[in-house]
Amino acid sequence: MGDVRLNAIAAVFAVWWVISACNQFRSGAWTLRLRRYVPLGLIPLWTFFAPNPARVDSRLIWREEHGSRWDCWRELHLGFAPAKSRWLVNPELILNKAVVDLVSSLLRVRLEQQDRSALLSSAYLTLLSIVLTQPRRTGSSSIQFAIVRTSAGTHARRVDVAFLSEVHDIVDSVTHVC
Repeated sequence: MGDVRLNAIAAVFAVWWVISACNQFRSGAWTLRLRRYVPLGLIPLWTFFAPNPARVDSRLIWREEHGSRWDCWRELHLGFAPAKSRWLVNPELILNKAVVDLVSSLLRVRLEQQDRSALLSSAYLTLLSIVLTQPRRTGSSSIQFAIVRTSAGTHARRVDVAFLSEVHDIVDSVTHVC
């Protein structure tokens, strides 16, 4: 017959799995009512792939000015952990997710506020800080970043500029004390 406790735990997980699976198909108001009473969101609703998957990726790019000439745009890419250990630990994923969340927040703030107050938002200042910490060529005088949105259409990849920052002067990190 087996251990009663083990059978009870298996039954709880089986019921949880069935309810979670049913919830993915929006099988009615009963799952919505049930989710309200189950703490900690233990009945998930995964909608990443359906019915409307993400169709647009946001990317953070920046460029530097040297004298009177601007360099090419460069994309911020924080990388990923090696494939053999990515399933276990991937700290770069956290950094990538943070940038994605900051970009979304900045785009939301910009839509809500049509004036320049978005430049004082924490998302703008944090993205500027991230861009300023990237390796740069010696002698850079200014920096500018942008958020571009890429989408794969039926024929070609489409790139739209969603946000363009102000031009910021780069100050030497060395401070001279008199």
